[in-house]
Amino acid sequence: MSEMPNATSSGQELAHPHPGTATRDRSTTEQLADALTAPLAVAQRVLPDSPVPVVLGAGALALVGLIEWPVAAAMGLGYFALRRWHPAQ
Repeated sequence: MSEMPNATSSGQELAHPHPGTATRDRSTTEQLADALTAPLAVAQRVLPDSPVPVVLGAGALALVGLIEWPVAAAMGLGYFALRRWHPAQ
């Protein structure tokens, strides 16, 4: 199979043999990043500023047996991670 030259029948050079595969438009990338981080931003707005309700709630759920202690620990760590996370500028 021979390689196809990067030129049209009129002899003009093509920018790329497969448009859209080399790089993505920056605005598309930013839109994708915004869509993926939107749930994190919502969680940051909804979560309380103080860790006390989250820790007490997770501890109470683990104490009565509704969740296992590793899940309660993950909830606490997730809370602290969401409170400290900020999108890169």
